[in-house]
Amino acid sequence: MKGICSFDRSDFPPELRLILACLRLTPDEQEAQRIEKLSQTKLAWPDFLWWVDHHRVAPLVYINLSRHAAKTVPSSILSELRFRFEKNAQRALANTVELVRLYKIFQENGIPVLPFKGSVLALQVYGDLALRHAGDIDLLVDPLHLGQVDLLLQEDYCRMEPGFNLTPYQQNHFFRHKNCFSYCHRHKNIKIELHYQLLGCHFPLTMDFRWIHNRPQYVLVGGLQLPTLSPEDIILYLCAHGAVHIWYRLFWLVDLSEIIRQEQETDWEKLIVMAREFAIVRPLVQGVLLSHVSCNSSLPDPIRACAALDRGMNHMIRLPCRYIACSEPDNLTILDLLKEKLYFLRLCVKFRDKINLLHFIALGDPWTDIPLPDTLSPLYYILRPFLFLYRRLRGSQDKVGRHEKVRDDD
Repeated sequence: MKGICSFDRSDFPPELRLILACLRLTPDEQEAQRIEKLSQTKLAWPDFLWWVDHHRVAPLVYINLSRHAAKTVPSSILSELRFRFEKNAQRALANTVELVRLYKIFQENGIPVLPFKGSVLALQVYGDLALRHAGDIDLLVDPLHLGQVDLLLQEDYCRMEPGFNLTPYQQNHFFRHKNCFSYCHRHKNIKIELHYQLLGCHFPLTMDFRWIHNRPQYVLVGGLQLPTLSPEDIILYLCAHGAVHIWYRLFWLVDLSEIIRQEQETDWEKLIVMAREFAIVRPLVQGVLLSHVSCNSSLPDPIRACAALDRGMNHMIRLPCRYIACSEPDNLTILDLLKEKLYFLRLCVKFRDKINLLHFIALGDPWTDIPLPDTLSPLYYILRPFLFLYRRLRGSQDKVGRHEKVRDDD
């Protein structure tokens, strides 16, 4: 492994190493002993809780510490983890009830919708809603039905992004670079992401809705058989999604590692061919390597062979590992941002995708700061540097405000 990737778990802080040891659904005896041993080392427990929250892995961490290290972990820490576990379970149940309700509405209106991640992935991979972080409800819809689903959702939800009606120029730009609408329930703490494609256009995953909908796996959720991504498609999606976000949340890697462990019959040669067709071989190899490094999942020989042939893979591993272990994710320097852009360019295989990415880097979403009529839209290219500085300054002020609030709360 060292010949392919020069990073391993010993490079992580001790608090993070304990968390990584807990990220197994069913640890074996040796892994259980490792959890107990690491919990006996000198740890900064407040930092430990911060890492747990940042990486959204409280459920598995709580379960495994309470089973294998209850005598060595401070009772106050276990209480904090139990609170997080119970709160997450309540949210997962609320999301599931709402998902079933919405799916029935879409069925009544003859609209095919494919739920993914969230509750369906929790049941598909972990067999228990409470064992995976409960965030948004993610739905994939055929773009032809996007307008109809949007209207149905707005009966109970506020649309957050886009938060206003787009002009033709803004709409073209939005659909060129974004992949979903986001909503927040008017009365409940429930959020939805309505995807019309799996990833943004500057890094596309060209598995369209119809292709996925014709080869689903069904999961029993709330008495309904809901269609979702097949195991092969989940692996490809999780790798592409994680790569786009530089894998800065560990729970994405936990999902991937558990699927790799469960799907022992995966045809990795076939999966690599599919990844090549969708131009995501590098994200696939990167994701499986990171899963191996961080969560100790197996490293299939075809993936190992692809990694050995990719001279840039070491770089593609180092940056995510740094982000995983970064205790100040909001404190990025200009050099860090430049490394990010280079990383994204290396992810893009097709020249068209690189151009789309550069276009998005150059322009972003400027109308959120300064709305202009479409006839003046070329001015956004001139305003872009000033808007970038404005956002950096605003972000710094917001960060100071957050720190002051923390001090006031203490």
